[in-house]
Amino acid sequence: MITQNNSPLTPTAAATFVWLVILTLAGLGGSLVISCVTPFVALAVALAGTVRLTVALRAMTAIWLTNQLIGFGFLNFPRTPNSILWGVASGGAALLSTLIVSRVIKRAPSWPMLVRLGLALLLGFAVYEATHFVAALFLGGLETFSLRIIAHLGLVNLAWLAGLLALNELVSIKCKPWLGTTPRLAKAS
Repeated sequence: MITQNNSPLTPTAAATFVWLVILTLAGLGGSLVISCVTPFVALAVALAGTVRLTVALRAMTAIWLTNQLIGFGFLNFPRTPNSILWGVASGGAALLSTLIVSRVIKRAPSWPMLVRLGLALLLGFAVYEATHFVAALFLGGLETFSLRIIAHLGLVNLAWLAGLLALNELVSIKCKPWLGTTPRLAKAS
């Protein structure tokens, strides 16, 4: 977590910026590869565990907007009111899950990091899916809420979070000499 002191353990502005760029590029890659299954909850955990909530929300908005631009601009998402409303619902779900994830990570600082991150992922995913379920009541698509599909989406987010955790550790080790201390997900506070 970023603080205002100048401790050698405090992430530098440059390192924080690079980490945000990496997460945004990960979101971009996820949008290109698995457009409708972008791991917004895993990205929310990585953001909320490393930067202030306001920064995390801004970054999530940028990731969501990028996802929508790719979907509508390059992946031929249908340009219908219903599809646009689903996009808005996904953005709202991503922001709401980021907020929930941040609260979970911050509320249990004495718990082991993996427990906090796992609980944050679980609760963030539940909120994300519940938000989509409510949207489906109005926009259609309730058939996509089968146990198999939800389990698959949960596993995708879990795998992405594991990858982002490993990537964060790699960046913190490899970039320290030229960027200084990087925000550490493994030290989420």
